Amino acid sequence: MDISLQRRFFSSFKTIGSAKKVCDINSDVVVPDTKEDILRVVLTNADYMIRSKDVESGRVLVRGELKVSILYVPESGEGLCTLTTDIPFECEFEVESADSGCTAIAEMNLISVDTRILNPRKVMINAQVSVSQKCYCNTDFTWYTDPLDSIKNAFFKKNDTDIRFVNLVTEKTISIEDEIPVRDLDGEVQLISTPVSFFTDSADAVGSKFIVKGHAEVTATYLAEGKFENCGTTISFSQIFELPERDILPDYEAFILPTGNFFELSDGKLSFEIHAVIQIVCTETKKLEYIEDGYVCGAETLLGKEEKDVCVSERIMHLSETVQLSRSAEYGIEIIHCLSGVTGMPKVSGEEISVPIAVEIVYTSTDDQIRSFNADGSAKISAEIAENETIEGIYASITSLKPSISGMDVTVDASINIEAHVQVRSKVQFVCSAEYNEPDDRKAMPSIYMCRSEESDIWGIAKKYSSNVDMIKKINEIDHTTDTSNRLLVI
Repeated sequence: MDISLQRRFFSSFKTIGSAKKVCDINSDVVVPDTKEDILRVVLTNADYMIRSKDVESGRVLVRGELKVSILYVPESGEGLCTLTTDIPFECEFEVESADSGCTAIAEMNLISVDTRILNPRKVMINAQVSVSQKCYCNTDFTWYTDPLDSIKNAFFKKNDTDIRFVNLVTEKTISIEDEIPVRDLDGEVQLISTPVSFFTDSADAVGSKFIVKGHAEVTATYLAEGKFENCGTTISFSQIFELPERDILPDYEAFILPTGNFFELSDGKLSFEIHAVIQIVCTETKKLEYIEDGYVCGAETLLGKEEKDVCVSERIMHLSETVQLSRSAEYGIEIIHCLSGVTGMPKVSGEEISVPIAVEIVYTSTDDQIRSFNADGSAKISAEIAENETIEGIYASITSLKPSISGMDVTVDASINIEAHVQVRSKVQFVCSAEYNEPDDRKAMPSIYMCRSEESDIWGIAKKYSSNVDMIKKINEIDHTTDTSNRLLVI
């Protein structure tokens, strides 16, 4: 005979796929007729953009573009020239149960970029970009509680647990326009690099509106009258998202990717227009009361159980470290003009996170030539991770680069920030169905047993002898402070 348990459910997002890949990008670039031949490359900069992310049947396809800027010394040996190009790339992830109704959250990070001269009119660009995606599908989380109608001599053991649920996965675009005053410029001006960094600062809920606030740090390096110049600014932004009906302000993670930008240096100002997509994942904790076990006295009881892998807690671990990178220059250093750095793929070993770092340094040598060289190293950061915790994702960034010169040697202090997403997951068994079969021939059974309990598990004893937990406690004068281990009980 079936026991009609109460079905409970609510809508949430389930992760159906998560992966990270390194995308190798290679492209030949021919110097246009309007540019001089290349003698040597001084600096290679690259900025990534996301163009699209499509969820299709069984896969997620992320497309992007690398905007590469090459600064080089022409064969004439006079001045500096720039060469720019856009290189498209794509990364495909297999996600077995994905379809067009799912949503993917993507992240990117430039790992490396360099230029190799093939001949004075042609170079090869080699770059690596890490691309990660997490695919979410909207689904119902289902569990069961006690039946509505009471059944004689039926008992159910209840338990509860905190479970983290994703209740919103969505995205919106932002556009930022502004200008930075610069000193009056005469003659030819060349933009060398225009990196943009995005940060989220806070979030507020006003009714059903979820307002994410952040800022963008815009910097630019340009060449004017043969000299390197720098300028920058910080701009605040906000975006409004619609929240599902919830009682509390959810926790959230924001992933911001640039989708395009435009910079123009003229009339004593740097004008720019920046476009990006803000992807957010909102999470909240629910305490679920569920059925763990059950039985019907004097009857064979059959329980259907479902095991679910759930997140019970999570946190964002913020770490920082400053690492020194040292390198001897082949030529004497007169002055350092600019530095640019990239971080490689973070690796976790025990309680240590290792982040590869590469810094490119542009300088004027003592023979009055513009040159460059690389300094490589690795930041090793201790992370306190409990035995039951796992790191689900790591993002590393360089926050500052400070050089110092000593003769032919250069030391760079590189400050590294790390955000690690740490989770505790658990497997929980829910009773999802129950039925019982009454025996055809009821045999006379003793009404009183004597039992020595091996553990303090009154429920297990009651189930074994088809008794009642409350009755056992009453007869044996047991309360929540009583230790019943190895005690003789009347059942």
